[in-house]
Amino acid sequence: MTEPEPTERLRALHDSIDENWLRCLAITAAVVLVVATVVKFAADPFAVNRDSALFQHAGWYITQGATPYVDFWDLKPPLIYAVTTVLALLSGGNMAVLHVLSVFVAVIAVWSGVVVVGVLTHRLTDDGFAAVVAGLTMFVVPTVYAFPASGIRPKYFAFCFGAAALLLAVEDRPAASGAAAAVSAGFWQLGGGLAILVVAMSFQRGGWRASGRTVAGGLAVAVVVVGPFVAAGLAIPLFVETVLAPVYGVEGYTIPGRLLAVVVEIGIGGVVFVAVGAYGWLRGFMADRRRYWWIVLGGIGYTGQIFLEMQGAIELILLFTFLSVGIGIIVAHAELPSQRWRVVAVVVVLALAGGYWAAAPVTPLKDDLEETQSELDGPKYETLPPIPEGAPSMQTIYWEKQQPEMCHYRFGEKQRAFEARMGGDLTKSQCGQWPFEEPPREWLLGGLV
Repeated sequence: MTEPEPTERLRALHDSIDENWLRCLAITAAVVLVVATVVKFAADPFAVNRDSALFQHAGWYITQGATPYVDFWDLKPPLIYAVTTVLALLSGGNMAVLHVLSVFVAVIAVWSGVVVVGVLTHRLTDDGFAAVVAGLTMFVVPTVYAFPASGIRPKYFAFCFGAAALLLAVEDRPAASGAAAAVSAGFWQLGGGLAILVVAMSFQRGGWRASGRTVAGGLAVAVVVVGPFVAAGLAIPLFVETVLAPVYGVEGYTIPGRLLAVVVEIGIGGVVFVAVGAYGWLRGFMADRRRYWWIVLGGIGYTGQIFLEMQGAIELILLFTFLSVGIGIIVAHAELPSQRWRVVAVVVVLALAGGYWAAAPVTPLKDDLEETQSELDGPKYETLPPIPEGAPSMQTIYWEKQQPEMCHYRFGEKQRAFEARMGGDLTKSQCGQWPFEEPPREWLLGGLV
């Protein structure tokens, strides 16, 4: 039976998109993000996410003389505070203006990442239509376009610079690739996986010299980011909160419970997205192993990330990058134009399903899965000290520009569990103290021996 060809209109649309792929991708991505942000912002004006409130408040707090990781506790690397401090200065201390600037920058970061995913796919496949599909596939999971309206998050920047690192590696620009990967890790620790991957990519493409330049680019960024903390005597607070705390604060779970948590967060459509994207990795690998091996490796690696950190769909944004490229590969390797449009139809259905799963007022299946997942996992932590009585919410601290007497004012579960495990005090005025009896050097050397 002969495969039906698309109509003349679809063929003309396909050819137009293929020819003007970058413009189509950039404009469509901008429209999706702007519309989603405006609609959500209008529905709940100036609603700020709890985590975003911390990042934005800390940026303002630093302009008032606060010391990161001492006057406020957080486990994210320091680059997010470099961004929010600049935004706080631009806002003139007006928290509403700071929030609007933060939302704007968050949208730009996500938009840039989406466009870079498309450009990366084009460099791999030399197919403009596939590049547009790959980039826009990032919107299959609503978190990507819906969350920026609630404020800034380091994961948006980790996504943007991480995708740029992969693109630069493919374009044989090892030093810049290593630098971009280091910046990604400077926003979010899990960006470090991309740093390892681009070193391997550079070695394959240019040998030891290229991989050495990649490492050098990453080290240069690391020196710029960490150097000021070392010079100011803040290396220990930085290490305790961004390295030790995430390790010691890992929440408990069961494997079935964690897998169900993924389904709860991304929905049935999201699970299909994972399966289709993974098929794209396999399709590319079978067609050209030398070109596509790193997509398979990176995709599998960030799929396994769900067993390290999973507190929401946004945690999987780096995995979505690899999955989107995988779907772009499927499009690029489709033999007939009609097959390409079928992939587009699948992506559209998955996006609609994801939106329904996230926003529908009644979701019996989701509720049942969430209840089952909670039963399977049980309590996340054995010991979790209560939040001190009368402690204001993060939003109150943000809007009232409070300078809390306690460095623990976010009161996240991980920091409470960490302090409980280390025998710390949630009401202390300064954070970042070394939690072990052995000094840092002896403790590190003892762990290495």
